Amino acid sequence: MKLYFGISFLLFHSASAFSYLNSLSPNGAAIASPPNTYAPSSTSSANISVNGAGGSAIHPHVASPATSTIGPSEEMLTLISRQVSVELQASQAYMAASIWFRARNMDGMAAWMLDESDEERGHGKQILEFALKNHYPVKLEPLAAPQSEWFSPPEVWETILGLEQQNTRNLLNIAHAADVCGMYGVKAFLDPFHVEQIEAEDKVGGILAKIQGASDTLMWELDHALGVEAEEESHH
Repeated sequence: MKLYFGISFLLFHSASAFSYLNSLSPNGAAIASPPNTYAPSSTSSANISVNGAGGSAIHPHVASPATSTIGPSEEMLTLISRQVSVELQASQAYMAASIWFRARNMDGMAAWMLDESDEERGHGKQILEFALKNHYPVKLEPLAAPQSEWFSPPEVWETILGLEQQNTRNLLNIAHAADVCGMYGVKAFLDPFHVEQIEAEDKVGGILAKIQGASDTLMWELDHALGVEAEEESHH
């Protein structure tokens, strides 16, 4: 009986000692039982509210729907339709300048202006063709009578420079409207027009700078040079 009791007592204390040893960290300190913790599942962690308690749950990995749609906007369509008439208006303005120079025997400048009138009309036809191929609506607008009276050649060229600068802004407005609605084909179509506008403003601005305060001799020399240029252009 004593032997049996001694063995039971030894086994009990051995098990207790073994359990205590297991509870020790490598440096001998007792490890406290960890508090109850909550490990959210993948579903609950993806639905955490980003605006505090009580807010609606937002999935961080889901992008918000786009607010703009890809396709021609009303603004872009209106600007393209209007630009056809703008180009025709510019053609008339150049023709009026040509008439003014021709009446004063400045045939070189008259010929140059007439060539530019044809070019502006050609631009209008290009834009019209592009619009119709893409099934864009086009409505021609009434053309106002262009300015036809000036006091001097520099005033004529100032009017023409202002015309080209306005046309540059018009084309940039179309490009911006096309960019907003993602119509990159329209922007590509307009690229050659932008290049031509840079060249036109540079050309007209250069001529204006030359004739402002120029002597009669220099004026006629420039008139002759522009006539030769216009003739060369007509053969291309």
